[in-house]
Amino acid sequence: MFVETHGHLVGVRGERDLDAVVRRAEEAGVVLILTAGIDLPSSVKAVEVAKRYETVKACVGIHPWYADEYDEEAERRLRELAGEREVVAISEIGLDFFGRMTHSWSFTSEYIEEEVQYRTLRGQLGLARERGLPVIVHDRAKGFETLEILEEEGVSEIGGAIHGFSRDLDYARRCIDLGVYLSVSDRALSRPENEGLREAVKEIPLEWLLTETDTGNPEGVVKAAERIAELKGLTTEEVGEATTSNLRRLLKIPD
Repeated sequence: MFVETHGHLVGVRGERDLDAVVRRAEEAGVVLILTAGIDLPSSVKAVEVAKRYETVKACVGIHPWYADEYDEEAERRLRELAGEREVVAISEIGLDFFGRMTHSWSFTSEYIEEEVQYRTLRGQLGLARERGLPVIVHDRAKGFETLEILEEEGVSEIGGAIHGFSRDLDYARRCIDLGVYLSVSDRALSRPENEGLREAVKEIPLEWLLTETDTGNPEGVVKAAERIAELKGLTTEEVGEATTSNLRRLLKIPD
């Protein structure tokens, strides 16, 4: 069994044949798929999709690319959405100081003002605490700013994961000290320049690892599990079972 900790079935680069996508994932052994919002409309869609498929759960939140859209009305709507039975985490939230995608899906190196991103991240962490939900976090800050905010806002009380983990062992250890999981993808593990990531994955206890694709094709988590298994000298099935248990523990979903 395998899990998709962070994917986007809707709201990113157009719509898909979701029946086929979910069926392929289930046939590959994926038992839990989290689909994350990146803004208010995609968060609404994430909940709608989760209502259609037993395997799919929703995460709602506003991405740091759109941090300037987090106002009182957005917070009110996210609070409502977070109360839906299908919502299991607040995501995709975090910091990004390297650029952003516009809503028309073109990249610009001009990112949202740092103070705005800080305020939006803290606001959504407060919402997560209020709703008793864990957070799944996008971290493209320049240093440890994201982890510092997570610590200040009490992430250890609600639980969290860094999605798209691609940094080194020192960063990973700081996350584990906060009780924060590391979610990795095949894409990141395969990049030649990510030797530090591969070394970190070798050393991180399996109980702190999760699998993801960050795409709309959740069956790809099987490949991520294979990569982790190769690095740690385990079977793919052992990694799949462990990461499934890890995600269920984070989300407080019984095995």
